[in-house]
Amino acid sequence: MQAAPCHASLAGARAAVRPALAAAAPARPAGLQRPAAAGPTGGGVPRPLGAAAALGAVAALRARAGQRRGLAARAALLAGVGGAGPEWGVALQRSDPSLSKEGIDLKVVAVARSKFMQLSEGGLSGLEAMGAGGEATDLKKLGEFLASQPGKKVIIDNTAGEEPCEFYTAWLASGCDVITPNKKVGSGPLSRYKEAVGSATSGGGRFYYEATVGAGLPIITSLQDLIRTGDKVERIEGVFSGTLSFIFNTLTPDVAFSKVVKEAAEKGFTEPDPRDDLSGTDVQRKVTILARECGLELELDDVPVESLVPGPLQSWQPSEEEKAAGLAASFVKALEPFDAEMATKVMSASDKGEVLRYVGVIDLVAKKASAQGPGHATAARAVADIVVFKTARYTPRPLVVQGPGAGAAVTAGGVFADLLRAAA
Repeated sequence: MQAAPCHASLAGARAAVRPALAAAAPARPAGLQRPAAAGPTGGGVPRPLGAAAALGAVAALRARAGQRRGLAARAALLAGVGGAGPEWGVALQRSDPSLSKEGIDLKVVAVARSKFMQLSEGGLSGLEAMGAGGEATDLKKLGEFLASQPGKKVIIDNTAGEEPCEFYTAWLASGCDVITPNKKVGSGPLSRYKEAVGSATSGGGRFYYEATVGAGLPIITSLQDLIRTGDKVERIEGVFSGTLSFIFNTLTPDVAFSKVVKEAAEKGFTEPDPRDDLSGTDVQRKVTILARECGLELELDDVPVESLVPGPLQSWQPSEEEKAAGLAASFVKALEPFDAEMATKVMSASDKGEVLRYVGVIDLVAKKASAQGPGHATAARAVADIVVFKTARYTPRPLVVQGPGAGAAVTAGGVFADLLRAAA
């Protein structure tokens, strides 16, 4: 199949920036707060949290006089098993001296997981409380607890679940900021997305979601900077999935597809269900988030997507035994009989001097977006995520953001950076 036209500009952008990227990693720009008319969304690799899909973290920030930023921070940390939740807790603990220098006094006042939560105005040790019991998790009660706290409040949803998303509108309306790598509000039903954004505008809360598209990469903030400073965005394209980038960079005709997916899952690069990555849904969600940020009113289903999941496995449902063994591990085992099918595609691309890629495109001129699958190959070998912004200002050479876009540590870093923005 012939490569999509966008790949030529991607390859050119890579060539143009490769020397600079080799010298230094891209720096995260000073964060923009979410403009009233703009939109949200969620990325990264949250781990399974159980049926309740509990929050990953909640922070309540309180004002304190005499500090350089004038903020004391009371944090209620609701963390789940694995992924960005515990990583965020570790980052918070390590950054305490730096926060103090910034004039921010951050104290954990609540911790919750899928089944249990703890609320304490006196403060909790976040990392210890992650493994403790407590009362049954009640997200409505949690929101009310935070809303009753004086000063600034921030809720951090470090999950991939739907349940917390249903509370975003109420939380934002009550004046709580929401920070999240969870993509399901930004890419979910358009009506819910608009309600959340509207509540943020009317209720005084702010919505931060940098980690929804590129983990710790400055993709959302860069786009917001462009829009708010009057640039005209014409096209955004790139490799939006660090997971698929890792898989395609590792995959060769001699290495089994299932083995590479297993390695990606073990490294924490995949979603809890690897099919979210392999189906292209993760890229589809990120493309939808960016499209909405640019003002396109698209539903997720409006973004065409091609799947890497073999047909028979698209409706695969694990048994109770397989669930107990781990969703990712069980899916990898089910994937093994289809290794030969993917090896044929890899060999075909290799014979042409190409590699398989999954490219997302937002065309603001045509007002449409797509997630183009493995049939579209490019000769350039991307490293992790690479996103190209073609704008009126950045032409003929586009603005390029490149770096690792998957993994618990970088996702936690993106979430933590948003917390600092909320405290600014």
